[in-house]
Amino acid sequence: MSMSSTTDGASVKESIDAFYAGKFVIVADGADRKNECDLVFAADQATTQAMAFAIRQGSGIVYAVASPDALQRFGLYPATNVNTNRFAIGAYVSTTYLPGSSTGLSAADRAATARALCNHSNTADSFSKPGHMFPVAAHTDGVLGRPGHTEAAYDLCRMSGRMPVACLTELTQEDGSMLRWQGAREFGRTHGIPVITVEQIIQHRQAFPQFPNAPNPDSIPSIRGLDLPAFDGSGLKIAIISARWNSLVTRNLVVGAKEALHSCNVRDISIEYVAGSYELPAAAQVLLESRRFDGIICIGCLIKGQSMHFEYVSEAVTQGIMRLNLDYKVPVVYGILSVLTEEQAKQRSGISSTHNSGKEWGITCVESCLLTKRYLKASRL
Repeated sequence: MSMSSTTDGASVKESIDAFYAGKFVIVADGADRKNECDLVFAADQATTQAMAFAIRQGSGIVYAVASPDALQRFGLYPATNVNTNRFAIGAYVSTTYLPGSSTGLSAADRAATARALCNHSNTADSFSKPGHMFPVAAHTDGVLGRPGHTEAAYDLCRMSGRMPVACLTELTQEDGSMLRWQGAREFGRTHGIPVITVEQIIQHRQAFPQFPNAPNPDSIPSIRGLDLPAFDGSGLKIAIISARWNSLVTRNLVVGAKEALHSCNVRDISIEYVAGSYELPAAAQVLLESRRFDGIICIGCLIKGQSMHFEYVSEAVTQGIMRLNLDYKVPVVYGILSVLTEEQAKQRSGISSTHNSGKEWGITCVESCLLTKRYLKASRL
C-alpha cells in the first residue's frame, strides 16, 4: 500500500480536502482489528443534516472525538476506571449540550452538542452527564500512538486545520451488520465520499509529523481568530451591506462573509452596496425598517491617512451601528476594517494572507441571530 492512496480508495490529500470543506470521510481499519468502516466528519461543521445522515447510515450511536484535556474541560470524565474493552477505547460519560436542547436525542440536538464541544468558552454545567452524544478521548499522538478510528478522526482534524473535535459512527448494512471494505467503497461511490484506511493516515503522519495548519486547541472560538464554532442558521435571512470604497478589500470581505453564512446553512442572503463606510448606518436602518431580515452585516474599510477624516468617519460609523443594535433589537454586525496601512487591510481581508475577517463577521451574525431568536421565543411563552 502506498503512502498516499490505496489501490481502490482515495488519497490522504483528497480526504483532508474533503474534511476541511466540512464533508464526510470514510475510514477503514485493518482486518486484524475491528475490520469496520466509520463515517467521520468535523464537529465544528456538524449540521442537522449531516448528523441525520450519520444516524441513518450508522449504528445510531455517534461519538465525539477529542483530546482528554478538552473533554475534562467540560466536566466530562471516563465512563469506567477499569477499561476492559478489547481495543481500549477511551470512552467518556455520555453528554448533551443543555442550552436550547429538547430531548437531546434529535439530530439537531446532537449536532448542537458536537459544535458546543468545539467552543471552549462553554462551561461544564452546560453539559448533562449522561446524555446522547458519546465522547471518546483520542491518544494525544493520534494514529502514531494508537491505530484506531478515534485517532484517525482526531488526526484528520489536525491535518486539515479544523478544530480538533470530530464526529464518527460505524457504518452498517441494512441488516444491521457492519459495513466492510468492499461495501464501504460502494457506499462512498454512491454518496461521493472518499474512503481511506487508518494505515494510510499512519504513513502520512510518519512522513509529515507536524500540523502546521492546526488551530490552537486551547483558544476560545471567538472573533479573535478563525477557529470559530459552527452554527445551524437554516431559515435565517441575512443582509450584507458593503461599501464600494476600497472595493478590492471589501469585495474579499463580502466573499468571506458569504462563505461563513453558507457554512452555517444560511441560504437567504441579500447584498446591497453604498458608496462608502459613512453611508452604512443609514442604509442598514432602511433595511431594518423593512423588517425582512434577522441580521445585517455592515462591511467597509477605513485606511488612516494624513487628515482627521479617518477618525471622524470611524467614530460616526461606530456610533451609528451601535445605535441601530440598541434601537432595533436586531443584530447589526460591525464589519469595518479600521487599519493604518493598505497592507494591513490586505492581510485582514485575505488578499495577502489566509485570514479573512469577513468569515468571522458571518459566524458572529448567525450566532447573534440565533441568540436573539432563542430569547425572544422564550419571552413569548
